[in-house]
Amino acid sequence: MTGLESIINQIAGDAQQEASEILAGAKERAEKAAKEAQEEAKRQADAILQKGEQDAKDIRERAQSAAELEKRNQMLSFKQSLIGEAIEGTRASLEEAPDKEYFDTLLQLYKRFAQKGQGELRLNQKDLKRLPGDFLARLKQAVPEADMHISPAPADIESGFLLVYGGMDINCTFRAVFEDAADALRDAAGRLLFPA
Repeated sequence: MTGLESIINQIAGDAQQEASEILAGAKERAEKAAKEAQEEAKRQADAILQKGEQDAKDIRERAQSAAELEKRNQMLSFKQSLIGEAIEGTRASLEEAPDKEYFDTLLQLYKRFAQKGQGELRLNQKDLKRLPGDFLARLKQAVPEADMHISPAPADIESGFLLVYGGMDINCTFRAVFEDAADALRDAAGRLLFPA
């Protein structure tokens, strides 16, 4: 082997060794990068899975909350409906009461709303026809300071009466009285129908 061949072999050997070292380093860096990429992918997958689980939990909780709210709203609506029916039933039973009981109720309303001075009590057609003969005397006895007479002309009302004092009308129909006392009646009916 000549000197030149020996130098060429030396250079080739050195190049081969350097190429092997470069290749080994590149392989090591590639394995390290692949391992890091795999770990990063696992971290991201875990984070995505954890976020997905939390989102699913939040959705379930919101759905459960919404369902409970809907249930409470339906129950409240049902209770209000029952209370309304009870109040309406009470009003209807007063309107349909036997004559004596009906006019006793009117007398109680009159005691509550009558005022001093001259006035007129207006009834509907049905009540004018069944008016007890002593009703005006009972009105005068109940509130002596009120100078009341009963109008012979029927009023366009369902039940109860109107009190007219000059230009002022006091609506004493059962519907108006019940509407004025609506909150108190709902509370009372609610306590009776749904005791705590």
